[in-house]
Amino acid sequence: MILTWPRMQNVLLAISAFLMLSLLWSRLCYTVDMDGVEYSIKFTEHVQFLIFTLITFALCIAAICYCKQYILQIRVCIINIIILLGYQIWLVVAFFQLKSVYTFTISALFPLVCIILIILAIRFSWKDASVVIARDFRRKAAKKLKK
Repeated sequence: MILTWPRMQNVLLAISAFLMLSLLWSRLCYTVDMDGVEYSIKFTEHVQFLIFTLITFALCIAAICYCKQYILQIRVCIINIIILLGYQIWLVVAFFQLKSVYTFTISALFPLVCIILIILAIRFSWKDASVVIARDFRRKAAKKLKK
């Protein structure tokens, strides 16, 4: 299978996959005690965050692989958005539980950024799908006129 990178939805999905992959090395939150020692919690220290990260990364890669099957790509992206929304809600709950002790990093917002990128990818994919459907419709109409 040949991947077509000039398509904008594939670029957006690749950026989203990269953001989700970068969570494996990022800190969720950190705190500094009185002695100046920094304590941090990584995304990989909690199994639920690790599972969410790996699933959403795999769905981004799967959506890139479905670059010629636009409707299937849109469906995979919608499933990914739903999972990312649950992930972000779980991070918000963790924020309210730990906000008095820990300071959260900007990487805690990566699922929200990925949701926005995937919505944009869906728009580009839908535009490509509508062009293909219209082209097929015109071809069928032209064949009927020739008969």
